[in-house]
Amino acid sequence: VSFVSTGWTSAAMDGEVFASPLIFNGVVYAATLRNTVYAFNQADGTLLWSKNVGAPQTSGWGCGNINPTGILGTPVIDTAANRIYVVAEITGATPTYHLFGLNLAASGNIVLDTPIAPAGFDWRIQQERAALSLGNGYVYVPFGGRLGDCGSYNGWVVGVPTSGSATLNVYKTADLGSGLWGAGGVVIDDATGNVFGATGNGVAGGCATTGQNDAVVRLSPTLSLLDWFSPQDWQATWCQPDQDLGSAGPVLLSPNLMFQSGKAGGGFLLNPNNLGHVNGQAFPSPTNYAQAEVCFGNHSDATFGSFAYAAPFVYVECEGRGIVALNVNTGAPSFTQCNAACPAPNWHAGGSTTFGPPIVAAGAVWAVSNNGLTAWNASTGALIYQSAAFGINRFVTPAEAGGQVFVPSHTVIRSFNMNVTWNSLGGVITAGPDASSWGSTRTDVFVRGTDNGLWYRTWNGTSWGGWVSLGGIITADPSAVSWGPNRIDVFVRGTDNALWHRSSDGTTWSGWENLGGILTSAPDAASWGANRLDVFVTGTDNHGLWQATWNGTAWSWTSLGGVATSNPGAVASTTNRLDVFVRGTDQGLWQSSWNGTSWGWTSLGGVMTSGPDASSCAAGHLDVFMLGTDQGIWQRGFNGTSWGGWNALRGQFTVDPGAVCPSGTTTVQLFERGPDGSLLQSSAPGT
Repeated sequence: VSFVSTGWTSAAMDGEVFASPLIFNGVVYAATLRNTVYAFNQADGTLLWSKNVGAPQTSGWGCGNINPTGILGTPVIDTAANRIYVVAEITGATPTYHLFGLNLAASGNIVLDTPIAPAGFDWRIQQERAALSLGNGYVYVPFGGRLGDCGSYNGWVVGVPTSGSATLNVYKTADLGSGLWGAGGVVIDDATGNVFGATGNGVAGGCATTGQNDAVVRLSPTLSLLDWFSPQDWQATWCQPDQDLGSAGPVLLSPNLMFQSGKAGGGFLLNPNNLGHVNGQAFPSPTNYAQAEVCFGNHSDATFGSFAYAAPFVYVECEGRGIVALNVNTGAPSFTQCNAACPAPNWHAGGSTTFGPPIVAAGAVWAVSNNGLTAWNASTGALIYQSAAFGINRFVTPAEAGGQVFVPSHTVIRSFNMNVTWNSLGGVITAGPDASSWGSTRTDVFVRGTDNGLWYRTWNGTSWGGWVSLGGIITADPSAVSWGPNRIDVFVRGTDNALWHRSSDGTTWSGWENLGGILTSAPDAASWGANRLDVFVTGTDNHGLWQATWNGTAWSWTSLGGVATSNPGAVASTTNRLDVFVRGTDQGLWQSSWNGTSWGWTSLGGVMTSGPDASSCAAGHLDVFMLGTDQGIWQRGFNGTSWGGWNALRGQFTVDPGAVCPSGTTTVQLFERGPDGSLLQSSAPGT
């Protein structure tokens, strides 16, 4: 993201919002302390529906500072079942917590209502502040105490079946106190289904013996205790001075590495598969243990809520000390400490402001405070955006989807739009551009000029060179690809509708080569290695997709079928992997993938008004760019496992975008034609 603009603000809801908003299928969901769930149109903030699940509790607690206490923790959405799950405290003759499941396709109709009242549980002294998590057929609901630590409460995690069964799975801490109250909640390991949470201090003698207080616990999917970790100095530094390790939830950096910190300001890298009990961390070294500082050496109320991670940084909110980015070495587990100096490669920003927990999206770190929404460059900490001031509740976290950021601000949701900056490279172009790159400091972009000839400009890592003509008469967007240093191959459609080719060895360009065929679209090319070229076009067979392949010796043509209504976009993300994207007859995005053995078609949805272009910043990772019905650019990314949502990059364009991710980088270079016909350049984070 290059700059941010203010979007819509919702109508006032019936109560305060502490939970983070959730976004799914173009709808923003928010929940209030008065037990009402609201659904707003993501595009303009209009109210679609609201549903109240029951009267909230307004009295009777042993202590606390939130009234009423309806829906406090962040809900969770089951995208497969099309439900949102919320935990609400409900008044009545016997007040208690309930898990509600609301049908998102039926205006929030309640389809599940399960009371949460396991044996020994006292609603008067237990509070549900932490975010819910979904997995293994359960909604996991963490509980801690209320402000003031009144009564003989425990830390709990309750697994409520999504099937509707009233049989609850329960984890309860061994010692009194030890609440799981950090707003980030518990985290589920996708590979094992295990559940991880962080507990706070023991009370009523809970600091006397080693238990599950000031600990990270690993629980089975059915919530049996499997393992735990506590700091070497858990009694003196964490428990006795009331400096909860569980003031924030843990974050998994990988299947084999986890980060945790808390109020005492020490950070830990843990092996989630072997937590190691007391002093069992991977970093800092258990030998001659010394605390690894994360918040400028602050040891009192240092950090709260949750953490964000985008390699190589873990992002931490530090009370009264802004945001800190800790540089993490995941190979030999360690991180650069943020002591009094907080040296590079760490960065810190935000001065003495206290922020809520941060998130990372679109190459930026986002956090809110009473000064409003702030965004920083995720790599450098440079300020990208500061909104006008508005009020927030404690520990609130923004949410991001589709190029928008959503912030709970007391009784309203505020939206903000991410935008990218476009730089003019001049010229007058008459078709969509395309680009190639053979290294982090080399990009070549190709266009059709007013003479209908092929032109290009080169970026050498410092500056753009002048325009160079390659001649010819081309009748569609050009395509370019590089298989290695100093090699560029360019493909165009000629006046005879055949596929034509030129190549450069870094010194000279070859002459034009006719590869034949009858094209009904522009070509697009991909390469996974030296002497391998694949070019994709549509043919006269009702715009079916065709592939022209150079195997190092000869060219061959292959029909891939389908019916395309746009130019294709292609990329090779690794050896023996090709992905081609087109607009289908439904105007949606379609993908045809080669896995080394066969091709297969997949619908990716959306409504397109241009052809797509594709790029890859890492093996198996994909980014696709196209114009939407708003004529702005939209991005969708594949992270090697699954497709993310649509990300709006906005703008107003009329030709297919061009995209390339220079090797060794994680930033996609984008090219478009501006309103004045000039070539425009921008960038977006790769997936």
